[in-house]
Amino acid sequence: MELNESARSLIGKGADATLVTLNPDGSPHVSLVWVAVQSTPDGDELVVGHISKNGNKKVRNVRNDPRVALTIVSPGGPGHPISLWLSINGTARIVEGGAPEFLKELAETLAPGVDFVAEGAPPGFLTRIRIDKVGGVGPWAF
Repeated sequence: MELNESARSLIGKGADATLVTLNPDGSPHVSLVWVAVQSTPDGDELVVGHISKNGNKKVRNVRNDPRVALTIVSPGGPGHPISLWLSINGTARIVEGGAPEFLKELAETLAPGVDFVAEGAPPGFLTRIRIDKVGGVGPWAF
């Protein structure tokens, strides 16, 4: 699925998002992550990076159950008395490696001037999310 231009603009070169994965007992695990959108021949994908040697809870959860949900909140502004938000349900897969480079690139937008990735960081993991459903409140909801 391809995101519309409003959703792509909200995410921009990177955004804060809440990512929900499912624990082995079916309960939700919610965490704040940095997310980017990347175009592929099969449509847009959301990408999240994780720096760890053996994978963190999010990585383990996705390997166990690939269903995920994300929410990105728009800062609102004039003419918007309430916050707008983008909701995405998707199917995730884990790719080994590439996390330090990906997170350094996102840090240029989300944390300028901060040396976010330590020298010698492990290759980590990327979570690549196929977009199955888009919703929320804003011009991206369809």
